[in-house]
Amino acid sequence: MNRFNLRKKQRISYYEPDEPPFDDYVFCSSCRDYVYEYCAIHGPLLIIPDDKVPAVTNLPPIVPRAALTVPRVFLHLNVSTIRGAGLGVFATRTLPRNVRFGPYRGVRSTDAASNYCWQICDKDHKPSHMVDAVDGNNSNWMRFINCSRHWSEQNLVAFQYRGELYYCTIRTIPRNTELMVYYGSEFAHRLQVDIGRYNSPIDEFGNLYTYFRSLVHQSSLYFKT
Repeated sequence: MNRFNLRKKQRISYYEPDEPPFDDYVFCSSCRDYVYEYCAIHGPLLIIPDDKVPAVTNLPPIVPRAALTVPRVFLHLNVSTIRGAGLGVFATRTLPRNVRFGPYRGVRSTDAASNYCWQICDKDHKPSHMVDAVDGNNSNWMRFINCSRHWSEQNLVAFQYRGELYYCTIRTIPRNTELMVYYGSEFAHRLQVDIGRYNSPIDEFGNLYTYFRSLVHQSSLYFKT
């Protein structure tokens, strides 16, 4: 005769929690991977906010408002090392890995009308809109960061977090080094960057400087100013 065991048993829940939205993840350059909110091994990102700009300034109208938002303790604007690229952003002091800048400011748009656009996706990872920073008075200093022409120049990575776009340092950036990010294949192609050569070993060029000079000569009209 079978007897039933009437002792209380712990209930087992087979409920699986939903996967967090993709833009709740941040990029950890040390792990070279996306982690939920912060890295349990290397800690949270070091956040450097924009400088606050007063409503009224005494600067001439030729100076765009975006230039005033540079976090001056850490960064400064100067002529880019890319010939014909106009201004660039440089490190005032050495920056470590996993420093976060942003968000990228601009005007919401439905299409990529300029080379200052970043695409934002919705919670389902589908394209939602563009953030266009072509207007220097309706954007921030991140518009001045130029596109790297080869992986050896890239020291920032762009990632979306909670509906906004940020840049994160992926290596130590020495003082007076220009900050550069890869715009992605679509915009890099518009800037005449040779995508096929972007990830190639440096030795393949023989002389990267010669290659860059020819590249900039072809694309000086396309880089940001």
